[in-house]
Order: sequence, then C-alpha cells, then structure tokens
Amino acid sequence: MAASPNGCRYCGIEERSHARQWTREGGWHAWVQPTEEQIKARMFARRSERTAR
Repeated sequence: MAASPNGCRYCGIEERSHARQWTREGGWHAWVQPTEEQIKARMFARRSERTAR
C-alpha cells in the first residue's frame, strides 16, 4: 500500500499518529512535511493501485 500523500517525508506515517519514528534516512525524527515531489509521486502511486484492482 502506498504512503499517504501528506505522510511524513521519511516514513510516510500521517502526522496525527506519527510520534517519534526511526528510519535510516531520517534517524529518530518527528513528523516532517513531505516534499512537493513526494506528494505528487504518492498520489500517482495510490491512483495506480486503485486502477490496478
């Protein structure tokens, strides 16, 4: 399943349920706003998943 378009830049988890998370790229981090490119890519990925079903 694709990450939410507005999920964290590093892990894709929504802001309201994020807390602190660990990723190799972001280390220990709080929610970080995704880039415009990430938002667009995530939206296309979610659309592709829906149309593939």
